[in-house]
Amino acid sequence: MTIALTIRINNALILATDSSSTIMELEDDIPHVHQTYFNADKLFNLKKNEPVGCLTWGDGSINGIPISILTKEFRDELEIDELNIEKIKEEFIEFLKKYIGDSNNINVGFLIAGYSQCKGNDPEMHVIEIKQGKIQDSVKLTDDPFSISWFGDQDFLSRFIFGIDSNIGNLLKENGFNEDEVDEITEFSKRELALPLGFPEMPVQDAIDLAKFLVDICKKSSRFIPGPQLIGGPTDIAAITKFEGFKWIERKHYYSQELNIIEHKED
Repeated sequence: MTIALTIRINNALILATDSSSTIMELEDDIPHVHQTYFNADKLFNLKKNEPVGCLTWGDGSINGIPISILTKEFRDELEIDELNIEKIKEEFIEFLKKYIGDSNNINVGFLIAGYSQCKGNDPEMHVIEIKQGKIQDSVKLTDDPFSISWFGDQDFLSRFIFGIDSNIGNLLKENGFNEDEVDEITEFSKRELALPLGFPEMPVQDAIDLAKFLVDICKKSSRFIPGPQLIGGPTDIAAITKFEGFKWIERKHYYSQELNIIEHKED
């Protein structure tokens, strides 16, 4: 399981994620957690010194190739004359198609986010989802100058921010409400119960602190509810601004930086 989120403010995008990776196995055709690791990479810089990054959730590999390797391979192949986030998204989709092939059991999501040179000061967020091997893509609306978007496990932050669980729809239907009523109640609840956690004008550091706090809520909630912990490990955080580009704020390493002082090509 995963929590991957982004916060938009006036002058930055903050990307954050946990580090869990879960291996499932089938018992009597029912999936069960076999093992959970807490050092997976889910946040990537798609081009060094450029204001563009990528979050991922869902499957950790495509046909046996880890997502981290695929993403870095795409980064090596990516050539940029004028930074265009939508074009990068389209190229990434074509790149993924080569590895998906005819597979129909792939379920993974990506968020491509950043600032295009040709589109003023507003950031862009494009969601790519692969469900049963079929690629779907959509633009994550960023008209609101302050927004929090999250992916992977929806429930913890839905409860905390909106005051409702994702199962509210089924619960209402079981108690006699029709589809239109369910949608109306759900939207009304989100609007009236939502916590005002930030403002467009908040400083970048405060948005970073908020992102870390929200990931921490999910990690600690997953730790204490019954069953295996599915969200956890170090929190990776990056800030993207139009002029400073992609900057790591917190990042885990499996090696000591003091022992690896050579400059890497794309680190």
